[in-house]
Amino acid sequence: MTVGAIAMLALAGPALTDEDGNSSNELFKVTTVMQVPGAAAFFSFDISWFDPKLNKFFLADRNNKAIDVVDPKNLGGGVKQFPNPGFAGVNPGGNDFSGPDGVLTANNSTELWVGDSPGKVWVMDSSTGAIKSLPGGATNPILVGGNGRADELCYDPKDNIILIASPADGFVTSISATTYKVLSKLPITTGTGIEQCAWNPKDGNFYQNVPNDPNPGDQVLVISPTTPLKVVRSITIDIHDCSGVRGNAFGLDNQLLIGCSTPSPPNPPNQRNSIVIDATSGKVLKVLPNLGGADEVWFNPDDNHYVIPSCNTPCRTVGAGGTEKLGIVDSAKLLLDKSVTVAEQNGVTMSPPGASGNPRTVHSAAAGGNLIFLPIPAVGGVVPQFDPTLCDSFDDTIARVGSPNAATGCITILKAKNSDTDARGVGKEGEGGNSQD
Repeated sequence: MTVGAIAMLALAGPALTDEDGNSSNELFKVTTVMQVPGAAAFFSFDISWFDPKLNKFFLADRNNKAIDVVDPKNLGGGVKQFPNPGFAGVNPGGNDFSGPDGVLTANNSTELWVGDSPGKVWVMDSSTGAIKSLPGGATNPILVGGNGRADELCYDPKDNIILIASPADGFVTSISATTYKVLSKLPITTGTGIEQCAWNPKDGNFYQNVPNDPNPGDQVLVISPTTPLKVVRSITIDIHDCSGVRGNAFGLDNQLLIGCSTPSPPNPPNQRNSIVIDATSGKVLKVLPNLGGADEVWFNPDDNHYVIPSCNTPCRTVGAGGTEKLGIVDSAKLLLDKSVTVAEQNGVTMSPPGASGNPRTVHSAAAGGNLIFLPIPAVGGVVPQFDPTLCDSFDDTIARVGSPNAATGCITILKAKNSDTDARGVGKEGEGGNSQD
């Protein structure tokens, strides 16, 4: 398959297993696999985003120093790219110094806001990818400071404020999406970084995930968007339900989905969970076992389902192997409707032995209408040895999907089985939520 080509996969049956035996559950099948043009090995990306107004999918692509764009109404056009030579790209020092990182749309979907390293936030035209000229002498990129990346971000459309985390430097920053100036910074003490935030329309506050805070444990900090930023309350997460909070996304009825990155005792050593809590009380509404490790989780308001790219084995450890799953959860029933197994990494080796870098790991997904967008990277590392059997096929009998080429990676699109369209099929308005590495 040539770079930029699209493979339409003809499948004999549903791509995902029916977890609870309910035939009315939403069924998905893989319809399109799109190779990412540019870099020979598409192994480093970060957050993805689906905009329901533009009906477009955006992905922060470090290998190509670009934002990758997929238009569901023009799949034949392949993956379009918004290049930005100013992006940091893949830094040998690791994720904390690489970019682009977080991405979302703001200002009535006219702008892309993108986190980058060191301490940069870019504002791009969401239609053309052009770097915008900002009013009032504001610089583009907007500088939030620190030595590491400006990473995951969320948007308060009511007050027109962006909140973005600087995990390596230990603070979050609020930026006006009207004046494009930094408004406030809030230091956050943490042992392992700062993860995803989300804005809650019910109370107008930001909900910021802070994993492994040494005292008193994993926290969701509820932060008022006022200047200066302040923590109005915190939600402590029970380690037995969820450990290492990462992704979060608001769903129906004030539900907050949280992806968890480390094992929760006394569960098996490799079991990572996700949980759904009530955002006001902090009460755990549901523990979703074996659907953890997700950097980015998503709520699709068009079908009221959560999307969880899950890694329940040490997927980020070179040579550890294991299975990754994409979980699709009914937010009304809080039940796993379907799951798809991503091509397994068993047998991945790195050359030379002990080389640094992630094995091939899914961690980012977004959804809208009747579609789910799942980027699948190539194997990462210094000098990776590619096993072509890992990512080159779809096995319908075990619901497995993989890249058409282990050396290049791909963006895989799953579509509701009974839908006749490739675009937004239900027509509800709303935004999803997301998170990353």
